[in-house]
Amino acid sequence: KIVSDTKMPAFKVAALRGGMGEMLLRQNCVSDRNCQVCRFRDACVVMHTFYSYMPSKPSYVTGKESVGYLIECGDVRENFPKGNEFEFSLLLFGESIVFFNLFLQAFTQLGMEGIGRWKARFWIAEVKNTEGIPIVRRESVDMRNYQIKNLRDYVLRRKQELSGRKTYVMRFLTPLSMKYQKNYMKEFYSEALVKGAARRIQMLNYYLGQEAELPDFTEYPKIHSQEVKYAAVNRYSSTQDIRMTFYGIKGKIIFDWIPETCLEYLLAGELTHMGKNISFGFGQYMFLKDHLQGERR
Repeated sequence: KIVSDTKMPAFKVAALRGGMGEMLLRQNCVSDRNCQVCRFRDACVVMHTFYSYMPSKPSYVTGKESVGYLIECGDVRENFPKGNEFEFSLLLFGESIVFFNLFLQAFTQLGMEGIGRWKARFWIAEVKNTEGIPIVRRESVDMRNYQIKNLRDYVLRRKQELSGRKTYVMRFLTPLSMKYQKNYMKEFYSEALVKGAARRIQMLNYYLGQEAELPDFTEYPKIHSQEVKYAAVNRYSSTQDIRMTFYGIKGKIIFDWIPETCLEYLLAGELTHMGKNISFGFGQYMFLKDHLQGERR
């Protein structure tokens, strides 16, 4: 809930993620934030939360891309009067699940400090699980309502919800930044989408200490039509003290047919997202129940 009249960026995930990281460092870093040479690196909770430390990585992972958490926020409003509320989601994977209270503390502190250039301050009124049951209400925390879900169960449920249809409609709710044949995509390619979803699952397996191989897909979905538009997201990095712009594409893809194995990976990707810059909110999509279902952002 907003403390006083303020403004926030339309694309809030980057600000939430950056602010969360700063609060985690303030609360937990015992050195000088030089993570590469820190002697406490292996035991550091910031490495195990904000940076999602992995002992080994797939060859295509070259940066500090997060694996253990994702932030989603579909609220694009910029003006917030005092007392207004806004919602965002925090998804935790693997070992990050046990660090819920560290994330909660970071967001609580962030609310007192404020996010974005306008330092929008807020307090956490409630945290709910995926069933809508409160885990946190004001200052009361009940971890008995903290439910751990299985990605496989999610995929099976979504397959059932989408069963019986002749076409599938996939809409990117946030920009997708992904390369296909060494170039950043300017339109959607089914092979790239399927492999992008599979790479996210592979990265999660590595995060859990399982060096899984990418599957050998023999066929890919058939795209009937697509709508594409370019998108850009501006953000400020307090760590590097620079402003930067991330680019991607958004839009809708209609598939005539999707092989079952491909569909399962793509449905898993609804939760795990795909492509670059996912820790800043990129690569979020959903298969729609009908062609008229709208965008969230």
